[in-house]
Amino acid sequence: MKRREFLVAGGTVAGGFWLGATLPEAVFAATSGRFNAYLEIGADGAIHITCPQSEMGQGIHDGLPKILAEELAARWEDVRVRMPSADDAFINPITKRHRTANSESTNIYFGLLRTTGAAARDMLIAAAAQRWSVPAVECRASASRVTHAASGRSASYGELASTAAAMPVPSAPVLRDPKDFTLIGRATPRKDTPAKVDGSLIFGIDVSLPGMLHAALRRSPTVASKVLSFDRNAALSLAGVVDAFVVPDGIAVVANSTWNARRAAEALNATFDDTAAQNVDSDGMRARLRKALDDDAKALAGRPMPGFPAFDKAATMAALESAERRLEWEYEVPFLAHAALEPLCAVAVVRADEAEVWAPTQQPDRTRDMMAQVTGLPRERCKLHVTFLGGSFGRKWEVDFVRQAMQIAKGVAANRPGTPVKLTWTREQDFRHDRFRPAHLVRTRAGLDTKGKLVAMHSRTTGISMWKYHGRPSAPGMADPFVAGWLINDNYRFPNKYIDYVETPEPVPVGTWRSVSQSMNCFFSESAIDDVAFTTKRDPLELRLEMCASDARSIAVLRKAAELAGWEEKLPKGRGRGIALALGYDSYCAEVVEVTVKNRKVKIERIIAVFDCGTIIDPRNVDAQVEGGVVWGLSAAIDGQINFANGAAVEDNFHTSPILRINQTPRIEVHLLKTEHKSGGAGEASVPGVAPALASAIHMASGERPRRLPIITSGFEFV
Repeated sequence: MKRREFLVAGGTVAGGFWLGATLPEAVFAATSGRFNAYLEIGADGAIHITCPQSEMGQGIHDGLPKILAEELAARWEDVRVRMPSADDAFINPITKRHRTANSESTNIYFGLLRTTGAAARDMLIAAAAQRWSVPAVECRASASRVTHAASGRSASYGELASTAAAMPVPSAPVLRDPKDFTLIGRATPRKDTPAKVDGSLIFGIDVSLPGMLHAALRRSPTVASKVLSFDRNAALSLAGVVDAFVVPDGIAVVANSTWNARRAAEALNATFDDTAAQNVDSDGMRARLRKALDDDAKALAGRPMPGFPAFDKAATMAALESAERRLEWEYEVPFLAHAALEPLCAVAVVRADEAEVWAPTQQPDRTRDMMAQVTGLPRERCKLHVTFLGGSFGRKWEVDFVRQAMQIAKGVAANRPGTPVKLTWTREQDFRHDRFRPAHLVRTRAGLDTKGKLVAMHSRTTGISMWKYHGRPSAPGMADPFVAGWLINDNYRFPNKYIDYVETPEPVPVGTWRSVSQSMNCFFSESAIDDVAFTTKRDPLELRLEMCASDARSIAVLRKAAELAGWEEKLPKGRGRGIALALGYDSYCAEVVEVTVKNRKVKIERIIAVFDCGTIIDPRNVDAQVEGGVVWGLSAAIDGQINFANGAAVEDNFHTSPILRINQTPRIEVHLLKTEHKSGGAGEASVPGVAPALASAIHMASGERPRRLPIITSGFEFV
């Protein structure tokens, strides 16, 4: 059966109709009128909207349905939000993917969902006009009803739903004027809050199926290893244990409970070959990073971001050589763990003719591809249910943990076909077998003219390539964009920029971390701007404003942050302020950090974040995302790090790799700029600017600039 036929045949809903599409004109007409991906209106008036994106705390579970409901002219109280299944109907026409990443959800679904809602609204109006034998132009949709003012008649959406199913689909429905919006731009109670409060919300770790078994993994603590041997009979002799066998990442133990599976996994007499990880230690890797900085032969040219023009190496090097004054600094960031509150988990079942998974994943499409690969079943026989994600920060972009659950379920199916198996990682495994944000070392050289003006900058970075680790195709001779992107902020206008990258391969698994390249490169680039400002005795705000003269949005957030911070006010001795600008995901964020430093003890007095993400769907949710990003970035800046010894991560839980607790968190003031630009991302752009602003504030207060993260490695203590 073809996909479209499957959608039609499988989508009948009694007493209502389904509506919505990737491209409304093409898909609406091909459906029965009773099924499609995004919208179902029941006869009882309940409006069920399916959110196509994974909800991991960022609020998209409300944000996207609100866009559709706005154009539908629906009452928010009538809306019920559904989680997505993994279905190609949710593939976005812009990215050609069904994924949640890159802070792109609102940006890429905004127009699609508006058009879908507007088409449904017009079809409801057409149904009412037909019922009353009046012109459709005389009818109006509002608050989940269609009214005809001249006759005083009205009907609810639920009453009209079945008739509306037979109406022609508008080829170009008229969208509402933004000035008439009643939902977009207004804070509303989140739909998922009650279920979170009463515990009924289903995260991946909450999934429970009849007859389900539980699995645990026994792995070497090292980042790379192979199983040499284990005593299977010893495992089977323990209470509740059903089976034990080798999978590619270790030994799977299956039992009647997670507790029994874990106890048996820990008790296994297992041996591993850890040879591949024998050189993984922090001191050795740092030494290799420093050596790589001098390896001109292996340096690959970088760009500000993919699609941007290349920098001119020859011109930059010539300008540096002829500069009146040449400066050089080194900056460093460590490996970081994702440390999401919900550890990795998934439930899988393999039957003779199909496979089914329940998982907290950011990549429904690639997860289904993997299911087909592991089981050998056709992709259309692989069903995936996306649960709520208990945090991610980029970790649940990977599909390794779902693959393991599939491999274990397949192994169990050999003797117990159709038995669901739930795999849950331990917290220690979650840290030690993360896809770490890689450590990087950067050397930045700047050239000044006779007036102290910046005339050239060259930044070289070195570290593990995330791009290569993910197996992404790259242009020959071109640097990893995850590593090189915004290493020099191209929004700052000064001549002669050049960035390059020297890869330092290590067997440490790496992956994208919240704000991706900006999580490290904003620290490098903004610190360099501050170093230039200090060297030339320029005010760091004034220098940024000068270099952003042609960028109105950057200027607006910088000026507002400075105003709220009282930037011009003189501070007492031992007090300092720092400012930083972060860009990305079609959003702009300026942050000011104010600190007091005494005897190398740092107290963060307050943090101000000014944020411009264009059109705001829900201001309260954006405010929460910006504040959460600040906390995340600050946690990493203060003491976030993963060290390695004997091939394994040293930090293996929250007690050794802490996230700021509420009593440790300083006052955070968020100010949202209301602009009419297209909607940008809210979850990541506030993360990267905290570290450079904090380092600059410490420099102003103490005279010493931390150029290595976390800042505690520079001998400062936070109180």
